[in-house]
Amino acid sequence: MSDNNTQVTFGSFQLDTEERVLYCQGREISLQDLPMRLLIELVQQAPQLVTRKALFEALWPPGTHLDVAASLNTAVARAREALGDDASKPRFIATVPRRGYRFLAPVEPLVAPQPANETRQAHSQTGPLEGTQTESELHSASRGTFNSTKGWGLGTLLLLLPAVGFWIFQSLPPSPREEHRVESSGPEQTAQEHLLIARHHSDRRSKEGLEKAIASYQSALAVEPENAEAYSGLASTYALLGIYDYWRPRDAFGPAHTLAQRALELDPLSAEAHLSAGLVAAIAHWDWNSAQGSMARAVELAPTSAALGYWQGALLSSLGHHDKALEATQRAIRLDPTSPLLHTALAWRLFVAGRGADAIEQSHRAIALDPGYFDSWDNLKWIHLTLGNESEAVEAWVRAEQLDNHHGAEIEATYRETGLQGLHRASSQSLVERWETGAYQSPFDIVLEYCALGDRKEALLWLERSFAERETDLIGLATDPRLDLLRSEPRFEKLLEELDYP
Repeated sequence: MSDNNTQVTFGSFQLDTEERVLYCQGREISLQDLPMRLLIELVQQAPQLVTRKALFEALWPPGTHLDVAASLNTAVARAREALGDDASKPRFIATVPRRGYRFLAPVEPLVAPQPANETRQAHSQTGPLEGTQTESELHSASRGTFNSTKGWGLGTLLLLLPAVGFWIFQSLPPSPREEHRVESSGPEQTAQEHLLIARHHSDRRSKEGLEKAIASYQSALAVEPENAEAYSGLASTYALLGIYDYWRPRDAFGPAHTLAQRALELDPLSAEAHLSAGLVAAIAHWDWNSAQGSMARAVELAPTSAALGYWQGALLSSLGHHDKALEATQRAIRLDPTSPLLHTALAWRLFVAGRGADAIEQSHRAIALDPGYFDSWDNLKWIHLTLGNESEAVEAWVRAEQLDNHHGAEIEATYRETGLQGLHRASSQSLVERWETGAYQSPFDIVLEYCALGDRKEALLWLERSFAERETDLIGLATDPRLDLLRSEPRFEKLLEELDYP
C-alpha cells in the first residue's frame, strides 16, 4: 500500500491511517492506540511480512521497560478481536511462526472518503463479532459447572482477590508524583486518557477486561514511557490475571514483579506499587519479610485507605497473627462501614482464627448489607461445611451458585439425588475434567473438594500439583481450616516447610 493512501478498505472495513480510525460498514470500531498502530503497520506493508523486531521498533520508543513480546501478543489479539478475526483461520492477520505477522486481505484505496461530519460512537462500542455477555456471564464462562470455589477463601490474599476486583487499587490515593501528565498533540490520546480507559476495563474483573486493561496501560507508556502509574497498573493487572487463575501463575507473576519494581524506581511514593510488590513477594516468592515491609510502606503512604487495611489483615491472617489481622480488618471497616466485602473478610478471618460461631454471625451481617454479594454466601457455605452444618451449607451453596452462574437449581437437584458426598464428587469430577482438557484449572480448587470427601491421597496428589504450579492459594496453607484433614500427613508437613513461614 502506498503511504499516500491514508484511507483504505479491506473486506468490510475502512481504515483512516492518518486519523487512526477504523470503520465497519460506516460504523466506527473502538480500538485502543497500540493495537491501532499495529494494525496500521501491517496494513501499510501488506502483503509483506512484518517481523516482530520491526514491530517492536515501530511501536515502542527505545528504552521502554516492559515485556514487549507479551505486549505485542496482546496488541495482536486486540486487533484481531476488532476485526472479528480467528488466529487459527485468519482472514486478516496471519502469524508467521517465529518471524512475525502478515496482513492477508487485499488493501485498496477508499474510493469515497468517510463523511467528515459522521458521528463517531463512544469508546464502549464493541467490535463486529463481540458478543453481548454481561460481566457475570464472562466470569462464569471461565468456570466449570460445579466450580464454585473462586471467592470462598477470604482468609488468604489470593482467595480474597476475586471479591475485590480492582477496588484494592482504585481506592488508593494518587502518588504526589502523579500530578503532572505529558500530553500528546493532535488527535492522539494522552497518557492520562489511556490510564482512565485501563481502569475502566480492569473494573470488569473478567479475563477480557484485564487483558484490555494491559493494552491500554501499554498505550499510555507508548505516549509517556516513564509513567509510573502505568507501570504500577500493569503490575497489579498481571497479578490479578494470575490470582484469578485466568493465566498460569508463572506467566503472570514474573511480569508483575518486574513492572512493580520499575514503578517503584520511577515513583517511590506510589502506594499502589508498594502494594503490588508486597502481593507478588507473598504470593509468588513466599518472601514474608519483604511482603510485610512493602505492605507496611503502602499503609504508611495511604493511612486512610480501607483497601490497604483489608490487605494488611489478609496477610496477617495467612501468617497466623489472628488478633492483629482482626484489628486491621476492623480498622478498615471503620473507614468504610457499609462495605460487604470488608464485613465478609472479617467473617472469614474469624473463621480462620477458630471462632466459627462468630464467623457465622458476622457472615449474616455481611449478607444483610448486600444479599446479592456472591462471596458472602460462598464463604458461609465453606464455614458451614467445615463445621459440619450440612443443611445450612447446602442452602448457602445454592444461593451462591444462583448468584454466580445460575446453577443453583442443578446443585439442589444433585444434592437431593446423591447427598452432600455426591455433590462434592460431581464438583471434583467437573474440575478434574477441566484440568484434563488442557485448560488451566487451579489444582487447589480440586484439593478442597477431595478434602471435603475425606480423600487424603487425592488431596495430597493435587496439592503437590498446586506446588508445581506455585499457586497463589498456597500462602494460606498454615491457617486454612479446610485443610485440617491433611495436617498429620508427613507429605503435607514437608510441603508446609517449603513455604518457610516466619
